[in-house]
Amino acid sequence: MLFAEVLTPRGLLTREQRDRIGHRFVADLTGTGEDAAAPAEVLEAARALYHVVFREADDWYVAGRRAEQGCAQVIVRVAVPEGWREEMSGYVVTAFTATLADVLGDPGIYDAPRAMIHVTGVPDGGVGLFGKAMTANDLVRLITEPVRGAPVPADLPPGTGYDPVCGMRVPYQHAAAVAEHGGTTYAFCSNGCHEVFTEEHAA
Repeated sequence: MLFAEVLTPRGLLTREQRDRIGHRFVADLTGTGEDAAAPAEVLEAARALYHVVFREADDWYVAGRRAEQGCAQVIVRVAVPEGWREEMSGYVVTAFTATLADVLGDPGIYDAPRAMIHVTGVPDGGVGLFGKAMTANDLVRLITEPVRGAPVPADLPPGTGYDPVCGMRVPYQHAAAVAEHGGTTYAFCSNGCHEVFTEEHAA
């Protein structure tokens, strides 16, 4: 679902720093504890598809000149399904930059172009799992299978709807989409959940 590749000059990050980046980035994108908006089963299924790998470069050139040993340059390439790229890009860039600034102890990342984040979209059918090509909606179905179609909770706060695909409680004012079906109005956390619901309830 999400593949992040962190490229740095050799020796910039310690093992402990790599551990912190790998853990925190996934936690920031999915939420933890009380911050987690989706049911635990959905988060567990989603996290199983998050990969963060680290690569080190022996030679690094900036502006056509070889960078000095230990330069704090970082390039992060994050691949997500194309259907999610527009929704996710801003948050991915913000989350990864904050993580790098904190783990490296370098708030200057916000003032100088030392951390470059590339968010790229993988076209539908460009992700393979279980020996078959997957679309973005296939991935949504995969991670939401444990809760999809569960009954609407009776204790929804006023102004809050239920996403029947992922099980999230979504304030109507923040919903990516709203749809009515069978006399119930649903609120969707993302365009992906709305598309899956629409496909599964098409007349």
